[in-house]
Amino acid sequence: MQGKSSGRSHIMARNMNRPMRTLWRWVGMMVLLGGIVFGVQWGVMRLARPTVTVTRAVEGPVVQAFYATGTISPQRDYPIKSNTAGIITELKVDKGSPVKAGDELARVSDPELQFKFDQAKATVTEKEAMADEKTSPALRELDAKIAAFQELLAIAGREEKRISDLIERNAASTNDLDQAIDRLKRMWAEVESLKAQRASKKLELQKDLEVAQAALRIAQWNLDQQVLRSPVDGVVLDRPTSLGTRVAVNDRLMLVADVSAKNLVMRAAVDEEDKNKVHPGQVVRMTLYSFPGESFEGTVDRIYDQADLQRRTFEIDVKMSRPDDRFSPGMTGELAFIMGEKARAVIVPAQAWQDGALWTIRDQQLKRLEARIGLRSIERIEVISGLPEGADVVISPIGTMKEGQRVRLERIDPAVAAGLNKHEEKDGFKGFN
Repeated sequence: MQGKSSGRSHIMARNMNRPMRTLWRWVGMMVLLGGIVFGVQWGVMRLARPTVTVTRAVEGPVVQAFYATGTISPQRDYPIKSNTAGIITELKVDKGSPVKAGDELARVSDPELQFKFDQAKATVTEKEAMADEKTSPALRELDAKIAAFQELLAIAGREEKRISDLIERNAASTNDLDQAIDRLKRMWAEVESLKAQRASKKLELQKDLEVAQAALRIAQWNLDQQVLRSPVDGVVLDRPTSLGTRVAVNDRLMLVADVSAKNLVMRAAVDEEDKNKVHPGQVVRMTLYSFPGESFEGTVDRIYDQADLQRRTFEIDVKMSRPDDRFSPGMTGELAFIMGEKARAVIVPAQAWQDGALWTIRDQQLKRLEARIGLRSIERIEVISGLPEGADVVISPIGTMKEGQRVRLERIDPAVAAGLNKHEEKDGFKGFN
């Protein structure tokens, strides 16, 4: 009997526990379902937050500069132009020929210039003979007249003396003496007149000689202008006009320049809005497309006052600090005109400066920082104050987001972040730090 009672008790207990287990099962399922719903809601809310890219402020160098393009050029080039109209009869050089100052480059011949020179030379020979005391017909004629009248003067003098002696002996009248004196004076006046004429003629002949000599010098100069010479030590930069070509006055035949490294400059084209930022002696850093991976330095040597009317740029000559024999005219590159620089400063990527402020993240929320900045480059800016130590800065666009808005974070290395804002690469140019 006891065994049967015990069996019934166990069956009744199992029947009573079954509803409890069902209840707990339902409670567990509800808790699990609530957890899943909460997790989904939390995930949806988190994913709905905008994502911002942040990086940290670091210490490093910063340079403030503006940029321009430039071309290596001689300090001055010399167009060789024809001084006369004529035909190119000689060419002594070709493109690339080295030349010395005074070297003959070419000859432009004009037969008329030779004729005028020969004519002027013959005229000088004639005028020299006319002005020479020994060979001048005009002077010899006057000398002969002077000699003849001097003899007549001497005769008149003797006549006057003879009549004076006769008057002392009462053998002649005073009228005879007056006539003798008058004749003497007329002969003397004639001799003096001829002497004056001779002196005047000599001056006239001398003047004619000097005029002829001046004409000969001009003819010689014009003749010499047929020969074109190099004004400097240098190189012929282009191919000369062909032999046998007929040219006019001022027609260009070739271009000569001194292209030694020490006399080359980087001639930059600076936008007009940057022109007033340039000053003599300003440091300029350069990269040349011909030398990828290398950088060069120079200083502003000359600022040209007149702008290019079409490009609206000003030419600036930059003198290389260390001339390099590898430089050649025509090489191009990029220039950074340094306005300020610091070797060590607190820096952030330039794109972190948005709407006149920096932005950071606190408790997953956007926070605006009223920071003060210093030097600015294309890639980096210096933060002078207002940025807490170790704080992150937002570098992605803030756009329409507001302060206090919750966001998700995406971190990026500071060097990579600065590189996102590099100067546009062009033919190997990698920008300036």
